Amino acid sequence: MNLNFLFNRRLWMPGWGEITLSALMIALVSGVMLIPLIPAGKDAFTSLSRLVGVPSGHLLHSVHSYSGDVFLLGMAMHVWEYLYKKVHRSYLFSGWLWLVLLGMLSILLVFSGFLSIGSKESNSAISIFRGIAGQLAVLGETLNLFLFGAHQDAAVYVHHASTFTILTVVLTYIHIRRIKPDSYTFFYSLTILLVLSGLLPVFIGHTPDSVVEVVKGPWYFIGLQEMLSWLPIWLAGIVIPIAFIFSFLLIPLSIKVEKPALMLFSLLLLFYLLEMSIGLYLRGAEWQFLWR
Repeated sequence: MNLNFLFNRRLWMPGWGEITLSALMIALVSGVMLIPLIPAGKDAFTSLSRLVGVPSGHLLHSVHSYSGDVFLLGMAMHVWEYLYKKVHRSYLFSGWLWLVLLGMLSILLVFSGFLSIGSKESNSAISIFRGIAGQLAVLGETLNLFLFGAHQDAAVYVHHASTFTILTVVLTYIHIRRIKPDSYTFFYSLTILLVLSGLLPVFIGHTPDSVVEVVKGPWYFIGLQEMLSWLPIWLAGIVIPIAFIFSFLLIPLSIKVEKPALMLFSLLLLFYLLEMSIGLYLRGAEWQFLWR
C-alpha cells in the first residue's frame, strides 16, 4: 500500500509532526486563557455553560477542545509515519520508551480535560474508569485517589492543568529537542481550528443531573465503552490496553521481534477502530444496536 500521499510534506500541508506540535501549543495557550474562566470542582460545568453562552467564550473553548483532538490525531499519524518509513529502527530502546510514555501522557492530558468539566458524559467516564481501576485492588485504589482525589472534585482538573501538561511538554522536548513549531504550521493549524470552531462549535455535554437515552464519551473513549459492553472489565479495560502498549513498545527491539509485535499492534489497533465505529455509529438508547 502506497501511503506517500499521507506523509510527504507538501507546500499546502505541513508535516504531521509540526501539526501535532502546533496543536499542542494552541491547546496550551487556549488552556491558560480558560483557567480563570472555569474553576476546578463541582462548579466547573456551570461556569463552562455560562462561558459557551457567549460567542467568544464558545469559540475559545471549541479551539481548546479541537486542538486536543488534533494533537491526538496528529500524534497517531506521526507514529504511523514512523512505522511506515521504518524510522523506529533508528531508535534506541530508551528513546522509543520516551516516545511511548509521551503517547500515553498525551491521551491522559486530553482525556483529563474531558473528565474535569463535570458533564453527564464526563461523570459517566469517571465511573467507568473507577470501575476498571477497581480491578487492580490496592493499586487501583491508589490510582483513583491520585487522579480524582478523595471527593472527586478538583484533582483531575489540577492534573490536566499542571501535572499532565508539564510532563507532556517535557517529554515533547526530549523527543524533538524543541517545543516551538515553525510559524507557517502554527498559523496553518490555528486557521483550521478557528474555522472549524466557528462552523461546528463543540458540544459541552449534558448537565450532570439530566436524563439521556445514551451517554457516550469522546471519540477516542467510545471504543473502550463498546468493549466493556460485551467483554469482562479485566479483559477490555486492563489486558487489551496493556497488550496494545507492550506490543508497540517491543517493535524496535530487533528484526525478529519487530514483525510479530507490529502484527499484534496492528490487529489490536484495527480491533479498537472497529469497536470505536460500532460504539459511535451503531449504538443507541441504553447501548442497544440501532439495527434491532
